[in-house]
Amino acid sequence: MDTSKILIILCCFILIVCLTLCISALVVLRNAIDEHGTVQSNAQILVDCLDNCVADLNEALTKDDSISASADAEKDTTNSLTFVLRETDGKIGVYSSDGTLLKRLNVLVSDLPKVERDALAKGISVSSWQELISIIQDYTS
Repeated sequence: MDTSKILIILCCFILIVCLTLCISALVVLRNAIDEHGTVQSNAQILVDCLDNCVADLNEALTKDDSISASADAEKDTTNSLTFVLRETDGKIGVYSSDGTLLKRLNVLVSDLPKVERDALAKGISVSSWQELISIIQDYTS
């Protein structure tokens, strides 16, 4: 076998290795793009859920404010507004302090650890929006 045939075989082998690496890199890149899209859609779902919660709360606060404005003797209770998280039909429900269901999260309680299920059965009181959003993020991620 002469030298030119050996060089041709060696070049073909290097070309095959390079093509294999390029195909692998493209597959990894495609998977990363698909995963990014999934994360982005999950984030959008969470934002939509929180927007609905905020809209429901604003509606509840507007009703509370109109009632407070019409009755001068009553105190403004919006500063002491709390939320309660508890189980509702097998899912997590966000309730206002007066017991009104504001939002039902798409999180199955049966998928949670026993400690969390017990806490939700008793009701988890939340005193601020920041704490509520943090807890919702924990449960939905």
